Amino acid sequence: MISSIWRINIASMLFFTLVQLVVPLIPQYAVDIGAAPILLGFAVACVSITAIFLRPAFGVLSDKGSRTKFMLLGLLLASAAYALLFFSQNIYWIMVARLIEGAGVAAFVPSSIASAVDSAPPGKLGETLGWRSLMIGLGFSIGPALSGVIAQLIGFVGTFGLAAFFLLFLIPLVIVKDPKRSVQKKTSWEGLAERNFLLAFFGVIMYAIAWMGLLTFLTALLTELNYSPLQITIFVSIEAVSSLALRILAGRAADRNPRALTYGGLLIISFSFFLVYMFEVPPLLYVAAVIFGLGIGIYIPSSQTLALTNAPLHSRGLLSSIYTMGNDVGMLIGPTAFGIIIQLSGSYQDAFALAPILPFIAALVIFAPSLLSKIRPKS
Repeated sequence: MISSIWRINIASMLFFTLVQLVVPLIPQYAVDIGAAPILLGFAVACVSITAIFLRPAFGVLSDKGSRTKFMLLGLLLASAAYALLFFSQNIYWIMVARLIEGAGVAAFVPSSIASAVDSAPPGKLGETLGWRSLMIGLGFSIGPALSGVIAQLIGFVGTFGLAAFFLLFLIPLVIVKDPKRSVQKKTSWEGLAERNFLLAFFGVIMYAIAWMGLLTFLTALLTELNYSPLQITIFVSIEAVSSLALRILAGRAADRNPRALTYGGLLIISFSFFLVYMFEVPPLLYVAAVIFGLGIGIYIPSSQTLALTNAPLHSRGLLSSIYTMGNDVGMLIGPTAFGIIIQLSGSYQDAFALAPILPFIAALVIFAPSLLSKIRPKS
């Protein structure tokens, strides 16, 4: 029989496979129905509005009760969102669907991460998160590859309906017995002010602003240049596959020095975004995707370990939800900010120039405490 932690690993992989079946198609679909850049950017960002507000609440509730129930809720909400996309007729329907999707992600992701922390053996948090990250990375690899193929066979709308249907089949996987843990009756905010958590949270916000803004409008640009859905999603697939190679090794190394690994991952990501700015289109764009994937493989498990190593037992769900909320902040700001820049300047490249700067700043901020401790005079 498959252990509960591996059932959640598999469910997390399949959840993100189906999410990534849909997400790369939304900008292409919005371009097809004639959405302006600002509306397109806002539609993509809508997922973050509900996620930002609901993640902390869901995190607190999962600390008080069942991780399983919130993963189940996430599946049902994501399925409903993609069913609405199936029936969508304009950009405003897409916005509503993305709001519902945000609620689904807010319910599923923090509970998935917190359940991994709950199940981690002593001294192996980074490795356990590395395995969970690896399975999620597989979803990010498989989803975009299938997305391009399926969209060419049955179209954008058909792909949305397919994802809505198959999300419901994940329900048996997430119905597992929660690991034994102490349940806090009162909400505890302990750990939110811990330095490593704050550094990791800042880093994920800056990374997410850059990546979500870049991905949204790189997809839109390639669509306008008449690249096929398959050619576009190959970029995301290459990045996702490349990221798999280092996740477990990075997780193990992060158990020893999560800050250094997080810093290094962000520098590699920054360099890859600079290559995207330089190349923009295939085939050289795919070189940037490989390097980006390597950076992601190092950054994600290391950043999660940095954020959660010192998480108190009774606030893991809350801290996981706040940490992952950094992605929502990036999703909200990135596409909207990039859309405004493109609308005002008339140039995609002007917005793409911002992408490598943001993770580079995050890397410097994360590195700063180590540097200051070395140069501070000893008393």
